[in-house]
Amino acid sequence: MNYTRKRALLACDFCRHRKRRCDGKKPCSTCRDSDADCVYKELPYDRIEDASPAAVADRLSRIEALLEQQSQQLRQLSTSSTPTNVSVIPFDFTQSPLLPQATEFNEFPVFPQDNIESPTFLIPKGHTALTTTLLSVPHIQEEVGGYARDFFYKIEETQPLPASLGAASDDRQTWPPLRQNMLNKLSDSYFQNVHPHQPLFSASTFELLQSKLLKNERMADTEAAICLCVYALGAITTSAASIPGASSQVLGLGFFKPALAIILYEYTWNFKSDLSVCQALLLAGSYFSHLGRPLQSWRMVFFASQRLLQNMELRHGETPFSGYNEEELRAFWQCFLEDCNRAEDLDVLRSGIEPLGDKMPLPHSLDPSDHEETIHLFAEIAIRRLLNRVHSSLYSPDTENTATGGFAETALLGTSLSLQKLLTLSSELDRQLEQWYTSIPDGIRPPRGVEIIPTDRGRILRIRYYAARQLIHRPFILYSVAQYQHYRGSTDSISPGTSGAGVPSLLPPVVIEKCELCIESCAKYIYNTIEMLDKRSPYLWSLTQGCLACLTVLRLAESFAPLREFVPPMRPLKETVIAKTRKWAVEGSSFEAVVAILEAMEFREAREAGSVQ
Repeated sequence: MNYTRKRALLACDFCRHRKRRCDGKKPCSTCRDSDADCVYKELPYDRIEDASPAAVADRLSRIEALLEQQSQQLRQLSTSSTPTNVSVIPFDFTQSPLLPQATEFNEFPVFPQDNIESPTFLIPKGHTALTTTLLSVPHIQEEVGGYARDFFYKIEETQPLPASLGAASDDRQTWPPLRQNMLNKLSDSYFQNVHPHQPLFSASTFELLQSKLLKNERMADTEAAICLCVYALGAITTSAASIPGASSQVLGLGFFKPALAIILYEYTWNFKSDLSVCQALLLAGSYFSHLGRPLQSWRMVFFASQRLLQNMELRHGETPFSGYNEEELRAFWQCFLEDCNRAEDLDVLRSGIEPLGDKMPLPHSLDPSDHEETIHLFAEIAIRRLLNRVHSSLYSPDTENTATGGFAETALLGTSLSLQKLLTLSSELDRQLEQWYTSIPDGIRPPRGVEIIPTDRGRILRIRYYAARQLIHRPFILYSVAQYQHYRGSTDSISPGTSGAGVPSLLPPVVIEKCELCIESCAKYIYNTIEMLDKRSPYLWSLTQGCLACLTVLRLAESFAPLREFVPPMRPLKETVIAKTRKWAVEGSSFEAVVAILEAMEFREAREAGSVQ
């Protein structure tokens, strides 16, 4: 008789060691007959993660909890009196007169330990990560001229509203015609191009508002303003709006003008707890961001944050930070993100929303089609909070060089932390950054490098990654250049023609490695940002500032011989940034100033070409 021999999937340890047949039972017949312990090894299996939206959201919530634990670890590092990892420093680098003595940092300010929830990692007022801080470095000043710390703020402060927004009226007679086919196209553009960056409400929620508007049903004025802002944002994100000199109609100003009048009136005179006022203000802020008007955008977001805080105050006595619906949570986190972004870019007045970021819960999906946007939102909130830690730990004015007290010295050093503590903090921050990156789900995580990404949300996450990476390692570039300057015996300038011979011995390999990471991150930041400069987005102004900062860091690195080999050819990259920024450079704007500064900045290959001719 023919038969197929059946075999257990996995033999027990006793049968396997004795080469016996195992029937796979527990206990198996052989072990039972031999009175032996029947033990099976666990089957190997591939780990298959639950990819459902709820599971992914839960995973990202755990990431937030993990990042909070990391912030506590970072707090301990920042406040510890004795730096760790002392062994990585082959000798004492704090003897330079450009650096304060190590004993000064043994008295690093200690935060209250009795209140673990104290807002430690906020972007500090007067932080030293502004682009203008880099422009004040003596060598850069020689090339591009001197610029005050608030140079770009002053430019934006003098920018008037677009002429068509003057004397805005909420009279419906002044509204553009509300043709449904056109409005559907504009709202589709909004949900395709704007909503992924600012998911305030679902498409189904907006459809209800639009239905009321078109049917002339009773609705709140702010709800009508929300509709008008959506149409304006839909218009300004079309391809036609990215053409220089686009008309007011193409930019959607006809919709935005009456919306702005309604919004400002309701913000001023509506004293009720009304979320729609906050949402309308956030949409108005987004519109100004797409126009490249950061201060006007910040003012709208500041108003939204103030109104949201007022709404929360009206709930005083209820269970704090609980019971908020999804739209309220989304409004809060948009206020948080934009408030932090402008504090980073322009060091503006804080609204008071930032300290609550450690207490408010994260939102969930509003709609089945909204899951991916929600995951991107979680990831951006997490990287924003990490960037806040970077600013607080490495760029706080509390760590400025009080020994010399000069703005130029502060600009050149970036921080007066001892090199030992700087290495410790930067290593921990870099570890947290890598943990954030690897925690993003596989289907959403952008690849490192410069390969094309199909979505703007993926591009922004990758840009955020390289922005954080270069900020974490930028102090090592500034430190190295400061050491070079001291070595040359001058505190006024760095001669671009000098070779820096002998300077490598002043720097340990670990510092050179950190500088190389910063250089690589700056170059990749620019490469990834370039493709975002062709069109209007809420990041337009910030990205041009980031490119200017990264090009300035690369110019500094190029001026220092031991780092020069790591700097890629920069002239083509610089010219591309100039060409794309000039597209938005209307007279008197920050974009025009960025172009002028970059044109004055000469990289090595440009100087060499000039010397040959």
